[in-house]
Amino acid sequence: MKSFILPFLWLCFVACNKIAPSKEEAEFLKSANSTVQANLSTAVTTYPLPSSLPNQYKSTAFTVSAGGNPVGLYNAGNNSWGNSVSYGYFDFSGTVSISITPSSGFSSFKLVPSSLGITGVRSGNTITFTLSQPTNISLVLDNDYQGKVLHLFAQEPESNIPSATDPNVLYYGPGYYDLSSQPPLTLSSGKTLYIAGGAVIRGRVKIDNASNVTIRGRGILLNDYNSPTDDIALALGAVSNSTVKDIIVNRNIGSWTSAMHNCSFVNVTNYKAVSPYFASSDGFNINSSHDITFDKSFIHSADDAVAIKGMSDQIPANSLPVYNIIYKNAQLWADANNTIGIGAETRAAYFQNIKFQNIDILYNYDDKNHPDVLPDRSAINIFALHGTYFNDITFEDIRVERAKRLINVQMDETFYFGSLTGNWNWPGAMTNILYKNITSTSGGSNEIKLIGWNDSHRIEGVTLENVKINGNYVKDFKDSHLTMNQYANSVKIVSPSGTVNSDVYNASTDFSPVQGTRRWYYKYWQAGIGTNLMSWNPDGSNHWRGSSSYDAIWNGSGNIYIHPDNSQPILVWNAPKSGTVKITGLVRKNDIGGGDGVNVSIWKNNVMVWPSSSWQTVVYNNTTGFWHDINLPVTFGDELSFRVDQRSNSGWDTTYWNPEIAYQ
Repeated sequence: MKSFILPFLWLCFVACNKIAPSKEEAEFLKSANSTVQANLSTAVTTYPLPSSLPNQYKSTAFTVSAGGNPVGLYNAGNNSWGNSVSYGYFDFSGTVSISITPSSGFSSFKLVPSSLGITGVRSGNTITFTLSQPTNISLVLDNDYQGKVLHLFAQEPESNIPSATDPNVLYYGPGYYDLSSQPPLTLSSGKTLYIAGGAVIRGRVKIDNASNVTIRGRGILLNDYNSPTDDIALALGAVSNSTVKDIIVNRNIGSWTSAMHNCSFVNVTNYKAVSPYFASSDGFNINSSHDITFDKSFIHSADDAVAIKGMSDQIPANSLPVYNIIYKNAQLWADANNTIGIGAETRAAYFQNIKFQNIDILYNYDDKNHPDVLPDRSAINIFALHGTYFNDITFEDIRVERAKRLINVQMDETFYFGSLTGNWNWPGAMTNILYKNITSTSGGSNEIKLIGWNDSHRIEGVTLENVKINGNYVKDFKDSHLTMNQYANSVKIVSPSGTVNSDVYNASTDFSPVQGTRRWYYKYWQAGIGTNLMSWNPDGSNHWRGSSSYDAIWNGSGNIYIHPDNSQPILVWNAPKSGTVKITGLVRKNDIGGGDGVNVSIWKNNVMVWPSSSWQTVVYNNTTGFWHDINLPVTFGDELSFRVDQRSNSGWDTTYWNPEIAYQ
């Protein structure tokens, strides 16, 4: 019976105080009470639209019932492609049957997220399904995420509802309140703003320098206008030890939906944002704050659904840090930019201990005006514009249903065509970033990009653990989804196939038809000509070829094969960072049918480092070969080269080598 608390409290308040309810409240009580009486077995509470709600805020795109009772639907506005987005909400306990009838025809439908396992049944134009626990669920028609969509918020019964007569409570009962001509609603420390189910406030909330405040209720904060003082519907500044709970915020204009700045110890639970207006309608931004928890959020935005930013106006070393942030159990939808984002504004002393866990990414698109022109946009994004430090950042148990790109970790100096600029003269690095149990069923590129800035601003210590793309695990660095530059190091891939570390460079495992892959290059040296890159042989033989008939480098059976021919084939590795490397491997003859053997050596830049004095001769029939195991200091850009030269002729000179380079 908890689902009946709201109408019950209103009846008690009216009776005890002998105050007649307003017309709006009376209509709400009559409707809510009939819902209660009709659903004693299923315990469903629906909240009718306020009778004075302007028509533009009402949705006629769908008809919805829960437990046989109508659910009021709101029009959140049009999305980036001009199609309406609708939403509605109700409370229930037990099991409830839902029916949805779109107002226009459709061929197919999908109920998302897929992780709910709800498929629904269609009869005519009506879709039915049942829910046995509170959740948010969305309807997509004809697989068109850019078309008309419906979001339903099926919630558990509300409890501990504050009293309308409590002097510490700013209470808005059911009805429509247009506060657009007034200053924003504010709260002082210890106060509560309560927006009841069935209430719609057209206005703004702005709370500064307060603690122990609460913003809650099942109702809606609607904002579709600009203010001369601020453009954020719900803004928290220097707020601590506070709660935001249950409310729906609908921002239907191009600016942030909600944001906090310089806040601490704030809990946001069951927050819903439906703000599809293009663009900049970020769902709830966390700026220069710490010790923040988000649980059970739903966001549909036309910019970052979630963004964690450093928004100070000082150099990072003197700026507020960003740390201890947990964001969990969410459903996120972004029609533009990123679904989960850290940055692009990164003026903070550091970003540390940030965790996203158990999240369904329903949809992510980059930009309706510039599709595929902004390759730094992704479902899960870290984009740094400023030199500072990022460490201990975790993304775990995230399911991506529809997106263009999957993961982006990038340091850059400009953002969105130069609209934001950064500074890399300040020190900084990214370390200890974990992506664990990331599953994508998206048809997009699913690119995973790691791009550091320079030798002193690196990405170090990224782990991709059980990252699965359309049923296949990312298991090594030759995966086509991976893009990395030389400033992304100490990257580890963990999958059921085993663990692969980017600081271990194996010539055979890393072998590629693309020069420079995993820092390996395929070259040849010829007297009187010098050193040149080999060419990939496209005839199916999978060989790198030099200028002569038989000089080649190829791969097979876990080893590299090298054959000289009036030139020296050279297998080259370019150091991505400074450190000490261990160079191990076995070199021996492969073809022992004749000839006079080969000479082999290892060089660092222009100095031979193995053997110590002269080239090592491997006679024609030596299948035992020679083992090398040397430790060598390297700096960024140093070249280690493995060279094979013929002796008097190149007959039967195929040589078998398996070099591996590992940072110590």
